[in-house]
Amino acid sequence: MMYSKWPPANVFLARAGFITVSSDYRLAPGATFPAQWQDVRAAVRWLRAHAPELGIDPQRIGVWGVSAGAHLAGLLGTAVSDELEDAQAQHSARVQAVGNVSGVMDFLDPAFGLGPQPLPLFGAPLGDCLDLVALASPVTHVTADAPPFLHLHGTHDDEVPVSQARRMHAALVNTGARSELIELDGDHSINDTHQGEVEARLLAFFCRELKHTPG
Repeated sequence: MMYSKWPPANVFLARAGFITVSSDYRLAPGATFPAQWQDVRAAVRWLRAHAPELGIDPQRIGVWGVSAGAHLAGLLGTAVSDELEDAQAQHSARVQAVGNVSGVMDFLDPAFGLGPQPLPLFGAPLGDCLDLVALASPVTHVTADAPPFLHLHGTHDDEVPVSQARRMHAALVNTGARSELIELDGDHSINDTHQGEVEARLLAFFCRELKHTPG
């Protein structure tokens, strides 16, 4: 519902030799889901289409985000597909690693406590659009071939409860996918209050999973 892309958040990765891109997406309530998912998929496809000129390996693309951005990263990682969009696309939107910092992974998590009021992302109460809510929940789409996930979540998060990360982690592990869960003593703003640890964990994760040597 607010903010836009924030390239400075990727400086720690750029300093380690990664090529980084910060993606914008349409905001609610002006644009409702799946507009945001379509936008980040388009960003990944754009990267692959321009891989030679950007000097990137199109088979080693990782994504991460905080809060709403983490939600969209989770959807990219669970390879939710739009058959019509995929049939028309020349490049895949699949990614090879996902970092989830304080993101929503399951809108139907009872601990989330979303009431009967309309949710701007959907333009309606959850109970009136359950199919769309399921589509928007990364946990719905977990399969054994999901890329590795790293979850970083504050145990005192009162905006997006830590159960979100726990449920997603459990779903991935139960299917045989690789997932790592790190719970930090913080709230929804661990990317600020625990910035050093969050960045160190993400850097180690992406170096390992994308086979990158810092430099």
